[in-house]
Amino acid sequence: MYRLIALDIDGTLVRPDGSVSEADREAIAHARRSGARVVLCTGRSWQESEEVAEEAGCDRVMVCQGGAALADLDRRCNTRLWEIPRDAALELVGWLEREELALMLFAGSELVVNPRSEETFRSYPSPGFHRCKVVAQEPARFLRERGLPVNKIYAQGDPAIFPPLLERAARYREVTVTSSAPYNFEIVPAGVDKGTGLAALAEELGLTLAETIAIGDSDNDRGMLAAAGMPVAMGNATDAIKAMARYVTETNENGGVARAIRHFIP
Repeated sequence: MYRLIALDIDGTLVRPDGSVSEADREAIAHARRSGARVVLCTGRSWQESEEVAEEAGCDRVMVCQGGAALADLDRRCNTRLWEIPRDAALELVGWLEREELALMLFAGSELVVNPRSEETFRSYPSPGFHRCKVVAQEPARFLRERGLPVNKIYAQGDPAIFPPLLERAARYREVTVTSSAPYNFEIVPAGVDKGTGLAALAEELGLTLAETIAIGDSDNDRGMLAAAGMPVAMGNATDAIKAMARYVTETNENGGVARAIRHFIP
C-alpha cells in the first residue's frame, strides 16, 4: 500500500486560477482516511503554500523551496534548510539583479523580491506571498547586510534572454539550475531537489520512498518522480516528465490529482 503521497502545487494540485477542485479535495480526504499521508512538495515557500494546504486538506508538514526546505505549517516555520554557499549565492544574485528579471529570493524565513517583481507578481494568487514579501532595491546588498542565507533563487522573465544566463549560472558547481515553467528558472543548492527533500521528509515520518506516490508536471519535479516508488505525471506535464512516469493522469483542470489517488487508493 502507498502510505505517502507527494503533490506538486502549480500545474498539478491547483488549477490555472490557483484553486483546488472539489474532486481533488475529496480524493485527498479519502487517502488520509485510508491511512496515507498527503504532503505538498513544491517550489514555493511555506508562506506561499499554507492556504493551498488548508484548502486541499493536506498534512501540515511539507517539502518546499524546491527541496531546499522542510516546513511545519502548524509551527509556521521551516524545520530544515539547505543553503547555497554564501559567496556563490551573493555573486549569483548580484549579477541576476542587473538583468531584466523578476527575482524572488528564499532567504531562511524571508521572501525577498526586487522591484520588478512588484508588477510581475501583482496577480499571483498567494495571500501568503503578498503578506510576507520584502522588496529590496538591491537584493544582494540587502542579503549581505542582514547576513541572510540563500536557499533558493527564483527568476522570471522573457525566455529569450535565458540562454546566456543559464549558461553562466551552470558554471557554479555550488548550485543546480532547474525550471517549473518556460518563463522561469530556479537555482537551488547542488545535490538538492524535491527528491532529496522528499527522502528527508519520508524518513522523518518513518516511511519509505517505495511507499510513496509523487505527482508532478514540470522539470523541477524530476527529483521527486525519480525518487518515488510510483511516479505520476499530470496530463498537462511536459513530454520529458511523462516519459519518467509509470502512470499519466488527467490535467490539473480535469481533476488529475483525484484520478491518480483514486487509481492507487480505491
